[in-house]
Amino acid sequence: MGQRTATKTVAAVMAAFMEHKTWTQADLARHLELKRPEALRTVLRELQDNGIPLTSEKGHPHVYWRLPKDWYPGGVLFKADLVPHLLRQLSHLPAGKVRDRLLGVVMDQLPARGKLTAAAPVVSRQASEAEEEYLPVVEDAAARKRPLFMRYLTGSRGGRSSERHVSVHMIEVGPPTRFVATCHINGDLRRFRVDSIVRARVDDNQGFRDCDPGDVSAFRAASLDGFKGAGPPVSCSFFVREPESAWIGNNLLEGMHAESLHGGIRVTVETSAIIALARFVVRFGDAVEPETPLLAQAIAELARGALEQAEATLRRAESTSSADLATAAARPRSDV
Repeated sequence: MGQRTATKTVAAVMAAFMEHKTWTQADLARHLELKRPEALRTVLRELQDNGIPLTSEKGHPHVYWRLPKDWYPGGVLFKADLVPHLLRQLSHLPAGKVRDRLLGVVMDQLPARGKLTAAAPVVSRQASEAEEEYLPVVEDAAARKRPLFMRYLTGSRGGRSSERHVSVHMIEVGPPTRFVATCHINGDLRRFRVDSIVRARVDDNQGFRDCDPGDVSAFRAASLDGFKGAGPPVSCSFFVREPESAWIGNNLLEGMHAESLHGGIRVTVETSAIIALARFVVRFGDAVEPETPLLAQAIAELARGALEQAEATLRRAESTSSADLATAAARPRSDV
């Protein structure tokens, strides 16, 4: 092989370590077709001196050179066959500035530009401004095990905001994105929505309140559709007749289990969120028969309230219609 420049040697060495993270000095010299192995040793030492994390180890009769498996100059290396999977996963993320920026960076640096594109017509939900701004703060607090200070809009208080510290234990990807945390005001586990945060920061001056992972799992298991009621979980069931059972069976909430029966399915769930369960069931009308008295009572209360409001609306509509008819009858006929 002819004489090569030092720049070409450095480039060839780096390309070799991108392919394999460990080389013996002799094998690397042969791979690069270098006639003078001592020149390779000089290049490797110079790369070390300039910040490349190369390490060497003698193992008779060889000298092994290694580069950390997770190292790549200025970023992370993805092989070409993984890039389509990366693009698909990115396209599934909530649409927002961060996702669009990541997709743009990947598309601009594709190894086969013009041939490999994210062409699938994927429509993802739009991330709220609060999620884009505060989700990284929530994740940082959870990863560092530091309390999160936040101003939070509380639905039970009519949408008024309150300030509190919480210790974040788990983040649930939405929609909507929620997180399970110990509230420092009440001292118990609660679930919060990221899009209800008005302001947030990690507070290094407060102590983190840890929680046993089993307690967090039990809290989530007792919840339904992001809601947890007071008291311990109870077993509930309801029967869904055919043909509605086919659709409902494919759209059960997490934690629900379906059993095929003659003429339909029986759905069972163990939860403390009875109201949330009743809201799920009541929308299907007479296609669903509750089998648990506690669930039946909650459904009856919801249905009764909805029925009263609907009847009030109809009465107002009838009253307005009668008044309009009376007014029209009292008007003199036009001469035109």
